[in-house]
Amino acid sequence: MFIFMSTSINTCKTKVIMPKKKDPEIQFHSIEPYSRLAPYYDDLMDYIDYDLWVEDVLEFIKDDATVKNLLDVSCGTGSMAVRFARAGLKVTAVDLSPEMIDQARKKVDADNLTQSITLAVGDMREIAFSEPFDVIINLHDGMNYLPNIESAGQFLTHAYELLRPNGWLVVDVVTPLLCETHFKGYREIFTDESGGYERETNYDSQSREALTKFTFEVSPTEYLVEEHRQQAYDLSDVRQMCENSPFNAWKILDDEDLSEADASSERFYVIFRKT
Repeated sequence: MFIFMSTSINTCKTKVIMPKKKDPEIQFHSIEPYSRLAPYYDDLMDYIDYDLWVEDVLEFIKDDATVKNLLDVSCGTGSMAVRFARAGLKVTAVDLSPEMIDQARKKVDADNLTQSITLAVGDMREIAFSEPFDVIINLHDGMNYLPNIESAGQFLTHAYELLRPNGWLVVDVVTPLLCETHFKGYREIFTDESGGYERETNYDSQSREALTKFTFEVSPTEYLVEEHRQQAYDLSDVRQMCENSPFNAWKILDDEDLSEADASSERFYVIFRKT
């Protein structure tokens, strides 16, 4: 699920969410990531070219005529799942957030794709299925929600087990360079009839952790706060993940031009093949 993507201030109307955090009458309540943000998510990411992402994946697997089904982990609101289903694939879409799956279900129903898309709530490192998949994707910064290389390794091992022989895994990974460039002290305010949110992102160069807080006003004295923690991984980290994984065939590409990734890449594609 994208959090790293936006880099512009988005203000609508004039109401500004600015809680007085030192006021003893103000109450802040921590809530699960995406539990409140989910209905706003598509507006937050309305500039994303999902079609291009789908085209990239289809290009990676174009020579494999046996591909019939796809597992989309960390699927968010289902924007990519719907597109893959339209391309003729049988899709299973999974997300840890029930609220995001609720948003995805609205899209599936609206597009009459209930026969092509199965939705489920679950952890990408643990969710089980009875049949193997031809392709697995994790393209919504989901890898960056995994807090360390070991946790990423758990996902890669589990994905390997869920794939059929010669199956594909395609993931994306955000790098420290992107975070250094766009997310040090970044702030955004979005307001609408329902109240909106204030978003603050800070990046710690030493720990390489990006912390994004979404603050939602319930009343002048009550606010809900979602904290999203994401770990940035550099090229050496990703190579270590690949080398430690069960996959024997993999490559790391720059997501902009699909060339071989290097230190100037802000985001990687990593394409694995279960050989």
